[in-house]
Amino acid sequence: MKWNNILWELPQTILGFIVSKIFTIESTEYFNERKLMIFKKDKWFSKKSAGVSLGYFILLPSTSCKITHKQHEYGHCMQSKKSGWLYLLIFGLPSLTNNLWDRLMHKKWSRERREKWYYSRFPEKQADLLGGVIR
Repeated sequence: MKWNNILWELPQTILGFIVSKIFTIESTEYFNERKLMIFKKDKWFSKKSAGVSLGYFILLPSTSCKITHKQHEYGHCMQSKKSGWLYLLIFGLPSLTNNLWDRLMHKKWSRERREKWYYSRFPEKQADLLGGVIR
């Protein structure tokens, strides 16, 4: 990754670095020039798997390492690359809000219904398109 890209995505890259230090990282690889870190599922992610893309970093729990998860999170990286310093506001906040809303309000829904709802919303649908995910 070039320095001008790191500066363009600096806030989310710093946050990604900090978050990567919180979790126990099991393995690291590169996915389309982004650092993909697989972390051990812990108490924060004991009920539902979740990944996060923050600038240069993609973090996925060891239970969510399918290619579609990697592609989806890479789609968020492309959103970060396009929006720069505005990423957390334009894409991060709506994504976090949707995730929390789903966890709190859709507990009785089936997994399929929850996924259909979640991935049909902004910015998830766009991340799928940018990452090449077909649902």
